Amino acid sequence: MYEQAAVVSITDTHTIKVSCDTQACQNCQAGSFCSTKGKTFVAHNNTGTNLAIGDTVELYLPPGKTIAAGFIALLVPILLFPVGYYLPSLFSQNASEYFRIISGIGGIAIGFLISRAFSKAKSKEYTPEITRIIKSASQ
Repeated sequence: MYEQAAVVSITDTHTIKVSCDTQACQNCQAGSFCSTKGKTFVAHNNTGTNLAIGDTVELYLPPGKTIAAGFIALLVPILLFPVGYYLPSLFSQNASEYFRIISGIGGIAIGFLISRAFSKAKSKEYTPEITRIIKSASQ
């Protein structure tokens, strides 16, 4: 999946902070479904090209990894709710409904912690890569 973004800052030659601002969003395919408008995020520049602040670049996000990251971030917490909800029943037949709900919410919290740990551990692998410069800031 290819997207467009504008270079906001340059940490070093390989770590670039980009943003989907309105200029880069005009030609973007994601349109109204985009959740990164106005937000900044890090992208890797493995192309060897020199970038400048204001350049519009093309980012590559592998579809399989994007789907997997979405699954882990959203579905793991949801799937852990029933686990947490039914877990008290294994230990006690008279577990109250209130305690089961609290336990289910605890399962959701554990799911978010798992998602956060996965995100920190695999952040370099799931970071978008810059493939080319679409429009240079000097043009």
